[in-house]
Amino acid sequence: MLRIVYRFSFLCIILFILVLSQATPCHANEISVELVWKLGQAGWVEIDVVQGDYQLSLDTTTRTFPAGSTLQVGWDGWVPVVRINQEEYQVFKGPVLELKGNNSGSLRVKTPEGEEAVYRGGLQLNWQNSYWRLINQVDSEDYLKGVVPIEMSNDWARGGIEALKAQAVAARTFLVKHTKNGKIGITDSPDIDQAYAGKLVEGEATAAVEATRGQILVDDQSGQPIEALYSSHSGGYTEDAKNVWGNADSHNVSHLDPFSAGVGGAANHWRFIISAPVLGSTFGLGPVRNIELDKLPSGRVKSIRLEDGFGQVQVVTGRAFVKAFYPFGQPISTEAFLGSLFDVQAIKPSRDSFGKSSLSVFLGSREVRRYPEFTKSSQQGQGPLLAKILSSSLGTSADSQPFGAFVFEGRGWGHGVGMSQWGAYHMAQIGYSYTQILSFYYKKTLVQ
Repeated sequence: MLRIVYRFSFLCIILFILVLSQATPCHANEISVELVWKLGQAGWVEIDVVQGDYQLSLDTTTRTFPAGSTLQVGWDGWVPVVRINQEEYQVFKGPVLELKGNNSGSLRVKTPEGEEAVYRGGLQLNWQNSYWRLINQVDSEDYLKGVVPIEMSNDWARGGIEALKAQAVAARTFLVKHTKNGKIGITDSPDIDQAYAGKLVEGEATAAVEATRGQILVDDQSGQPIEALYSSHSGGYTEDAKNVWGNADSHNVSHLDPFSAGVGGAANHWRFIISAPVLGSTFGLGPVRNIELDKLPSGRVKSIRLEDGFGQVQVVTGRAFVKAFYPFGQPISTEAFLGSLFDVQAIKPSRDSFGKSSLSVFLGSREVRRYPEFTKSSQQGQGPLLAKILSSSLGTSADSQPFGAFVFEGRGWGHGVGMSQWGAYHMAQIGYSYTQILSFYYKKTLVQ
């Protein structure tokens, strides 16, 4: 009988440990973040110890590297070189140079091109294919402090702290999902993984990271971390993951998103105008005459059929079309092409009373009055700018063109899968909690 009691007690302890481990599936740990977004393929880099005491491991030697110390790495045209403080340059024999410090340490990284960032934790460098590869070794929760404020905004803490908490959980889940099975690395690039900018962007969003410490989104049946995808603005309707990446995902399904409607400024409603000749030349055609859109149930464009005046046809996927005009590295504005949720209207040429083809006949038309930014007369009074438009991003030409133009009216910013960041912010403003925000955007999930 006593043996049965002991066995029962032992089983209870095991069950308790299992339950406890499932309730806290994510713990802070050191991860490796490859710095490719703004520091990728750097030829010369300067690293300053801002705070803390570090150990510099170079070739086969290790030396103390306290606050105020400086390390420069570069190359002399043939071999990589290293300079410690104000000492002479020495050839780097490799393979790895490492700065390792305590948890409170931070490093400033600068390039001759003016890129500058401060990172918590340590830094590993190695010379690879004629450039320096930089890897930030940082605590996972400190990493998130440099993700949340740049994926959303520190300013959203005023009235929208629950949205920042939702972002912290989503970003942590993304990190856990993408560093499973022994992989401890991720990049700092929003085009590859998620944006990470280090210590300089930290602010009010840190409170959201701390308030949700360790929490991730898991599948409500298996308890495994989900693919927590997100984009800036859904345009009022989220998208199915399978329509963007080809793989079905029960957690990221398309549905109406009323919380994203009417918020987000340029992300909520944008307009892109392009001339028929420029549009055609972008895809190897003559001046485009007709456009047909093949749409998904969400309203996003799956593919575009372009036909020029010579009868040539080109079919372009929605993603490729957006990529051709997306303002990479440029400020977001209402004239930018931000996503695949759009409609198009043709402004076609007509013949005036002299039998000449010209867009200036549209000067007084209802269609042109909808686009006042491109219908103002030039200083010489030679007619509307719409006749001279190249595109919203390229501006106008000196001469008018007779082939017409196309106006793309769109909503949303990004792929639209998963959480809409602007929609989450709106939900937070009207009183929803971060768990309610996450359950609205991610189906069949639990926060653990």
